[in-house]
Amino acid sequence: KLSISKYLDEGKLYGDIRVRHEYRSADEYGGDDSVDRNRQRYKITLGFKTKIADNWFTDIAFAMGSKGRSDNATLGKGGFSEAKENLFVKRAMLGWKPTDWLTLQAGRIKNPLYTKPMVWDKDLTWDGASWKTKYKMSKQTTISTTGGFNTMQGDDKQSRNGTDTNSQYQLSGQVIGKHLFDKKSGPSAKIGLTYTMYTNDDDAGQVFDPTAEGNDAQTYINDLSLIEIPADYKVMVKPGLGMTVFGDYAYNIDGSDRRDAWINSGAGGNEGGSDDDSAFLVGIGFGSYKDFKALDKGKQKKGDWKGNLWYQEVGTYSVDPNHVDSDIFDSKVNLKGIAFKGQYMIEDNVKFNIAYAHGEINDKSVGCTPGVKGDTAMCIDSMDLLQLDVTYKF
Repeated sequence: KLSISKYLDEGKLYGDIRVRHEYRSADEYGGDDSVDRNRQRYKITLGFKTKIADNWFTDIAFAMGSKGRSDNATLGKGGFSEAKENLFVKRAMLGWKPTDWLTLQAGRIKNPLYTKPMVWDKDLTWDGASWKTKYKMSKQTTISTTGGFNTMQGDDKQSRNGTDTNSQYQLSGQVIGKHLFDKKSGPSAKIGLTYTMYTNDDDAGQVFDPTAEGNDAQTYINDLSLIEIPADYKVMVKPGLGMTVFGDYAYNIDGSDRRDAWINSGAGGNEGGSDDDSAFLVGIGFGSYKDFKALDKGKQKKGDWKGNLWYQEVGTYSVDPNHVDSDIFDSKVNLKGIAFKGQYMIEDNVKFNIAYAHGEINDKSVGCTPGVKGDTAMCIDSMDLLQLDVTYKF
């Protein structure tokens, strides 16, 4: 027999299954190594959302990918051994919305920030808490705030052996402004201002080293004090055709300190990267939409399509290398290049996607493209990516 808790007012089962063909190639900077890889991959997400009374809600979701930045598994990886993939906790959160203008969340939550993949991989979640507020200045202008803390490291060494080591947290605050020039016909403009800092980031004496190929030192978080400004402008060019102009700018206030810490660390740091404390992205997109409201909310139906083309440059010391997108530039910074993503809706809940990216090392004086090991696991001179996806949502 199936029974449902008497406390549950609403429950929603949701998820998606995606199959992908992926091609990656890369040449090593300062060496002769190269990567030329074709893979067939799949992804599963399974979640359940609930609402309790009018104010409380939860979201529990499972997905593949033990490290959070990718939910993919590779077909044939088990081979004759018939190894099975594991599902991991993607989200496990509790939310409270006491009023129309305030929302609080805690647990493993979806990234609450308005941002772009240049700074934050869309698969990454937060372990911590967040708030969201929304204030309508007029019928067409809204000011929002978002922020919270993300647990980077919960360290219990102090309680176990007397070592004076403090836990590390990422603290973020954001103000977002959105204006609808006309609620029915548009256009709309949206811009955000985000500040992010890290607590106790130098407790362990770990210094970011961009040339430590394959070593964790390429992802250390010392001297990161980040400002990000994402923006979107959406307009209907003509009936049925919408256009989006989008961009992102990031700047590390402590970028010069991050560079100097490496130079003075005794690890052989060079003088490269003197202007690598900023990153930017600029792009344009077109797509078929029923009306402006559908464009503004990103809603598409069977037969609709869209495509986005952009260019980005990411300085070596400009952003946290742990967070950048794992697909377009393989979890690396100090890269520049172009990217394209296209989508066609086969059914209302079945879509075909194509993604292509070409990247090259941005500042050769640094000598490497640091970041998470990723799929290429090398300092990149140039790289190409092609992905073909079919996704079924339920």
